[in-house]
Amino acid sequence: MVSRVNGLYIHIPFCSKVCDYCDFSVLSAPERMHGEFVDLLIKELNCLMKRYPGFRSDCETLYIGGGTPSLLSESLLLKIFSEIKNLGFSLSWKEATMELNPESCSKEKLNLARNFGVNRFSLGVQTFSKNLLNLVGRRHTPEMARQALSLLREMQSDGIQYSADLMFMLPNQTLENFISDLESLVGYSPDHISFYGLQVSPNTLLESRIRRGKLIVDETLYAPMYNTGVSLLKENGYERYEVSNFSKPGKESVHNLNYWCRGEYLGIGPGAHSYFEKVRFNAPTRYGNWKKWVLAGCPESLYEKDVLNRESEILEEIWLSLRLSKGLDLEHLKKKYDYDLVEEKMDYWVKKNYLQKKGNRISLIGNGWLMMDQVVSDLSP
Repeated sequence: MVSRVNGLYIHIPFCSKVCDYCDFSVLSAPERMHGEFVDLLIKELNCLMKRYPGFRSDCETLYIGGGTPSLLSESLLLKIFSEIKNLGFSLSWKEATMELNPESCSKEKLNLARNFGVNRFSLGVQTFSKNLLNLVGRRHTPEMARQALSLLREMQSDGIQYSADLMFMLPNQTLENFISDLESLVGYSPDHISFYGLQVSPNTLLESRIRRGKLIVDETLYAPMYNTGVSLLKENGYERYEVSNFSKPGKESVHNLNYWCRGEYLGIGPGAHSYFEKVRFNAPTRYGNWKKWVLAGCPESLYEKDVLNRESEILEEIWLSLRLSKGLDLEHLKKKYDYDLVEEKMDYWVKKNYLQKKGNRISLIGNGWLMMDQVVSDLSP
C-alpha cells in the first residue's frame, strides 16, 4: 500500500439532475454556466499555485470529482487539462482519476482524458435496478451503466484502471437485489469496487419522502448486506482495504489512500477541501459566493479553516487509520504524539472480537467494521 503523497482535487459541481439523496456541493445548471465555471476554476488554480509554488513539483495524484465531471463538454475538459499542463504539472501521474456518470460517459471523453494522463476512471453505477434508480432520482438507466462498463473494460487492455460504485440500503432494496447488483458488477471485472450504505441526509428529497412514510428503508438489512457483500467480493479476488473500498491486488486508490493516511492535498472548486501544513481549509461552498471569492483573487481570509491541535491530530490518526484494513500503528502514535491508547479499552474490543492486535498494530475485524464509529469514539482521547 502507498503512504503519503501530494494530491490535487478538482471539484466539478454540476449534475444533469441532483439525486434525491444528495447533500453534496452540487447543482443542476444550464450548459451556459459551464464555460463561466471553467474560467473561474482556472483562475482559482492559478491563485493556489502562486500561493503554494512548491506544490506542483511534489504533486503525484490528480482526482477530478463532483458532481459529474463527464457532464462537461470535450472542449471544456480540454481547457482544464491544458491549463494543468501549462502550469507545469507533470502528466506522468502516479494516479489520475476522473469520475463519470453512465449517461455522460463516451469514448471521446475517455480518450481525451487519457491523452492528458488520466489513467483511472470511477463510474457511479449505484444499482442495476431501474425501479431503484427511479426511486432515488438517478438520471441513468441500467443499459447506460452496462454500456459505460463495457467501454471501460475495453480500456483495461491499454493499462487503464477503473472503479465502480454501488449503493446499498436503498428504499425497497432487498438483500437479493444488492447481491445481484454486486454479482453483475463483478462480471465486468473492474479493478476496484466501492459500495456505500445509503445515508439519509436532512433536507433532501429522499429524507422528506421517508419522513412522510412514502418510502421505507429497512435498517435491519445493513449488516447482512455489508457482510455478504464483503464475502462475495473476497471470493472474487477483491480485498477490503478500507471500510467501503475493495480492490484487486495492487489496485487500491492512491489518491484516496492519501486522504486516509493524512497526506497533503489541495482542492479547487466550490467547497473543495484542502489539507496543507496541518491546516484544513475550504473555499466558499455556494456557487455564487465561490464566484465572488475567485473574482476577488481567492483571499485567504475567507477560507473556512480548521487548525489542528495535538488532540485533533491524534483523533484523526485513530479514526482514519482504523478505516483501513492495515489499522493503527501504536508505535507511530507513541513516537509522533507521545500518546498511548488506554489498554483496558483496547482489550474490551479485542475480547468482543471487534479488534485484533498484532505486534504494534490494531485493526478492525468481523463485526468491528460495522461498529467502527463506536470503537473509534471509545478509543479516542
